[in-house]
Amino acid sequence: MWRNTLGFVLAAIAAAAALASVFFDWYGARDGRRFEWTELFTADGITADNASLFAGLFLPMLVAAALAVTAILLRSRLLMLLAGITALGITILWMVRQYQVTDSLVIGQNGLKWPVAVALGSGLLMLFSAGGMAGRHVREERAPVAEPRPRRGRFGRRAEPGEPYSRHPDYPEDEAGQVHQGPWPRDTQAPEPQPGEPTHETTRRGRHRHRRDAA
Repeated sequence: MWRNTLGFVLAAIAAAAALASVFFDWYGARDGRRFEWTELFTADGITADNASLFAGLFLPMLVAAALAVTAILLRSRLLMLLAGITALGITILWMVRQYQVTDSLVIGQNGLKWPVAVALGSGLLMLFSAGGMAGRHVREERAPVAEPRPRRGRFGRRAEPGEPYSRHPDYPEDEAGQVHQGPWPRDTQAPEPQPGEPTHETTRRGRHRHRRDAA
């Protein structure tokens, strides 16, 4: 949290400084807002013509400041990087084009002034703020995990801890967990029928004979 807060504060200070720097002398007695930003991309380079407010370097610095503010609101590292690159890139490009006109970049009364250093520092500070931001983390919504079904013991009742359980009440398992579908011990250990007592086979034959008689 402190990391994000520090990055936001530094980015806001850098955006305000970059925007305010163009209202002071950049070279000689000429404000930064008086340099036409389109001249940075032409073959003629920087001329002596003074530009209006939005035709000068105020416009690219305003774009950099707007990107920085948007990056703070959205916690976007990418937008903060773009803001820093815009402020730093425009300032460096202006210095290159100014050097092509004057063949020198002296620091002093008739040369570079401190607002140029402020613009450079603002761009670097935005890049530093982008590196210090934690970014925006999107929380993925996970589907609820179904609770495991309780273990069932023999004959469908709930199994006690440590008790072997059966997957199906009609197919009991032995101690090793193997399912036996028959013959089961209760079938092999069934008592033999007494003489004269109807067995399962005789009962079934009687049922079939009764059905034929009824038909």
